[in-house]
Amino acid sequence: MTRAAPEELKAIIRDFRRDQIVDVARRLFGARGTTEVSMDDIAAEAGVARSTVYVYFATRDELLRACLQRMHALLLDDVVASWEGASDAGQRLRALVAGMLERIDDDPAFFRLAVAAQGTADPAATTLGAELSLIGLDIARLITDIVTEGVAEGLFGPVDVERATAFIGQQLFGAMSVRAGEPAPGPVDETAAGLCEFLLHGLGGVPAMLSLPAEDRRGGARPPR
Repeated sequence: MTRAAPEELKAIIRDFRRDQIVDVARRLFGARGTTEVSMDDIAAEAGVARSTVYVYFATRDELLRACLQRMHALLLDDVVASWEGASDAGQRLRALVAGMLERIDDDPAFFRLAVAAQGTADPAATTLGAELSLIGLDIARLITDIVTEGVAEGLFGPVDVERATAFIGQQLFGAMSVRAGEPAPGPVDETAAGLCEFLLHGLGGVPAMLSLPAEDRRGGARPPR
């Protein structure tokens, strides 16, 4: 087995230490239910010097942003791994839903804090809101790809991709919020399967609000909005 070069080893240690600080900070923010956690407390809990925290994060806002970014990065890692074995858009949708619910289970308290802080007088509200918006846009792009692929495969009905993306995103955010507040949530696979069953089949077919206009289904031009 080839040993890592000294510089590579240093980089691995730096990345590990940074992730360690982020994970500790996320847990403390969630456990205390506030973004007003001192860098001293975070350093002490992580077992590093206060100066070490500032090597990686100049401000607490940067650290809060990193907490959300890490959750998102872990989600993408899960999704990419699952998508490699997916045979169709339905399986990719289930992989995305399950991955997002699993990330909520990692630290539901922090998710509740991040969502609740938006629009309040919390000094970190702007930072959290901006980062959540960026993550939301990225998730929306994944959903759009899934819907587009599903329509092309004939797995989904003739839906308006933009409306369907918004609808799925709203339902998924609601499911995440509910799960974050449950003291004993059910198994991820079962919850994801139930949500996907509703998203794919609804209460009896494609919801009217998501359907394409008749002229689009006939291949005609769509009227301007």
